[in-house]
Amino acid sequence: MKLEFTNQARELLQQQYEQGKKLYLFYDTEGLCGVNGIPTVRWVTSLPKNAEVMETDVFPTYINSEQKVFFYNELKLDVRGSLFRLYSKEAILNPSITISTEE
Repeated sequence: MKLEFTNQARELLQQQYEQGKKLYLFYDTEGLCGVNGIPTVRWVTSLPKNAEVMETDVFPTYINSEQKVFFYNELKLDVRGSLFRLYSKEAILNPSITISTEE
């Protein structure tokens, strides 16, 4: 899988970056049925065992290997206003992501 960052997304992520953090792309199902999740991205310090690295041009980014079915093979992360937008040429997966650090 490949994730491309627009220049705006790259700049905003560089401002947020902290040493030792990794970007993690996953399908957030907390409080929801497993098929009704929300594609999202978060800064994390540790990764689950099923995380695998994605092809990117900037930040090391990982995806939950069991959730890849919910994503397209080629994705793009952009910024609209103060929010990130995850999309592919086929669809917008999440138009309003606030990238936070794990709690």
